[in-house]
Amino acid sequence: MKIVWRLSIRAQIIIILVNSVIFTILGTYLALFTSNKVVLPVIQLLAIIPFFVKNVWDRRLWEASSLVLIWALLVTATFAFLVAQYGCSSGGDDIGDIVYNGHKYLDEMIKWIQTGKGAEGDPSLFVKPKIIELIVFSMASLITAGIAGLAMGAILLNYMNYYYGILIWITNYNIKAILLGWPIYAILRVPGYIFLGTALSSISIELIKNRKIIINEQAISLLKYAFALIILDFILKATIANAIYQPTLNDIIDPSRLEACLEILK
Repeated sequence: MKIVWRLSIRAQIIIILVNSVIFTILGTYLALFTSNKVVLPVIQLLAIIPFFVKNVWDRRLWEASSLVLIWALLVTATFAFLVAQYGCSSGGDDIGDIVYNGHKYLDEMIKWIQTGKGAEGDPSLFVKPKIIELIVFSMASLITAGIAGLAMGAILLNYMNYYYGILIWITNYNIKAILLGWPIYAILRVPGYIFLGTALSSISIELIKNRKIIINEQAISLLKYAFALIILDFILKATIANAIYQPTLNDIIDPSRLEACLEILK
């Protein structure tokens, strides 16, 4: 930790870029080897936690948020690539077995793509669970100085990226799946959660350091952006998920590959 404390922001970025890829690959294969769902997110978190805590402690909240965004991007690209290589082909290890909520989320999304029905585009089904998720995430971030919030983020990213990788595979690596598999509202949600978690983490760390609640201008600014992005996520999810994303994705799915994935979900 002392070494991390002395690193420049540029050095931190380089280390996170490299470690996010290496740790995701290592975590995936160790999780497959041990058949343990805890392994992957824990190893992924090792690539970001020291740097996040350092920058929040130093009141560099925008830098902390930026580093988590970089980590999330690299984790997403790496894990989705690995999943897309395996797909649902017979004889291969099913990565979904080592991802929390992996099969459940994949099943939900496949049914939505096929029918247009489900929580993805129906506010009556997604608003309440999302609000509960936000409350839990906020409390976890506040109570643990962001550590539990990052853990939740790793778990959420992994099951979303498991679906994303499978989607790319069942569409035969169609460019539309690559570009639209992560819809714009979900992309906006990621920095929204990161900004929220960073701001709440700063409050708890200030409490540890100064034994009083301090909400500085950076934290207030992050909270404003967080709520704006999260609200936009809700609005776009309710309006364009079924209108644009569902029919587009449904048109490019390979039926034979879809059938292979449905088999592992039985």
